[in-house]
Amino acid sequence: MQLFFLVILVASACQVQAKAVFAHFMLGNSDNYTKANWEADIAAAKEAHIDAFAINTGFSLSIHQMLTDAFAAAADLDFKLFLSLDYSGDGHWPQDQVINYLKDFTKLPAYFRNGDNKPLVSTFEGDQAVGDWKNIKDKVDCFFIPEWSGLRPEKSISYSQVDGLMSWTAWPNGTDPMTTDTDKEYMAALEGKPYIMPVSPWFYTNLVRFHKNWVWQGDDLWYTRWQQVLELEPEYVEILTWNDYGESHYIGPIHPSGLAVFDYGQAPFDYAKGMPHDGWRQFLPYVIDLYKNGGKDAEIEDEGLVSWYRVNPAPACSSGKTTGNTVTQAQQTMEPQEVLQDKVFFSALLESAADISVTIDGKSRAASWTDTPDGGKGIYHGNIPINNQTGAVVVTLTRDNQLLAEINGHPITSDCVKNMTNWNAWVGNATSVGPKPSSPSGSSKKHDSSSSQLVQSGLVPVAVAWTLLLIWL
Repeated sequence: MQLFFLVILVASACQVQAKAVFAHFMLGNSDNYTKANWEADIAAAKEAHIDAFAINTGFSLSIHQMLTDAFAAAADLDFKLFLSLDYSGDGHWPQDQVINYLKDFTKLPAYFRNGDNKPLVSTFEGDQAVGDWKNIKDKVDCFFIPEWSGLRPEKSISYSQVDGLMSWTAWPNGTDPMTTDTDKEYMAALEGKPYIMPVSPWFYTNLVRFHKNWVWQGDDLWYTRWQQVLELEPEYVEILTWNDYGESHYIGPIHPSGLAVFDYGQAPFDYAKGMPHDGWRQFLPYVIDLYKNGGKDAEIEDEGLVSWYRVNPAPACSSGKTTGNTVTQAQQTMEPQEVLQDKVFFSALLESAADISVTIDGKSRAASWTDTPDGGKGIYHGNIPINNQTGAVVVTLTRDNQLLAEINGHPITSDCVKNMTNWNAWVGNATSVGPKPSSPSGSSKKHDSSSSQLVQSGLVPVAVAWTLLLIWL
């Protein structure tokens, strides 16, 4: 009887899906990528403990070589990619081409596979092609998790060819706070099947060619959304995005070769120029490890500070006819400054409490944390209003009157490009220069690429189960 239960344990362990974090990667913004560009992006993603890029692409005859180059670079650096087929606009995928591309790329060693060793395939939109997927899956055995925002989750999951679902609701509506209502709706409909939860830090787009000119709420969103991930513990998380410069929610490095979107999208100005977002990756190793550990603990390798804000106060320049919300999503529009606040936002990753201060144009501003972690270890967060001040921004982190970290940020200015407010965010970060106190919660194991691959493939629980069986025998 004991042997029977151990065999059941082994069988159950084989079905365990390991948690993973993806970053949505716009292949169209890598037209001019060199091998060095791919290597830089993949190295940065691995450093952030991201498991794979979800490669978003519509169908065109030019993408096969681009994908070949991407998978080759990923294989060289022991990183994973998977296809997120884009059915929007001109990128609709013919069924036969889906089959051809999946046959070509899902067999590659760098293709991401789930815990059951099936290649993961996703989409952006495409519910009109739902009928294609029965035949596609007959030809290519894959694990299919689409993003079909045009259908209710109950309807989407009712199709037998669907193995899980992704939501695109990573931003709240207007001034509403970000909630997990949509996530919970998806998870309830899925009844235990995998859910890809979207996380994004920002949204501003102004691309005339595509009739896009609106903002959605960013502000505290990067902090808030990761707290919601820790609350819900979904199977997967997808960051929106790695390199969508045209929608301002990139967290990856800015490559000049990837900024052609501002030309072909007929943007009135390049609103990503001089606006790095790399700082939003600084705390990802900690929060991703915490998510994968079920919120129990994660190691802080370095304490540090991140700050972000808009460099143009809302009243300083023309709005550029940008709206808060968009009629294209059947939303009630409002002024952009109602959606995005004129504030300096800051987060710190700390072993124990520390103090925060902000100066604008040399004038000290009272600052404090609005959110602190239980037990004192973790991510602290807060913000202060700009109050129409302009000038140099300095954000300083201290403990016991000793400097830990300081960000000398981009000046806030009323000097706007083409007299248009840039609704994008500038993000800065700094690593602590002070001694790190002992963790009140103890330390956990450092991230290891080999163990990460075992977790990703679902082999860790299987190995444990077999070990138990062998010990019993």
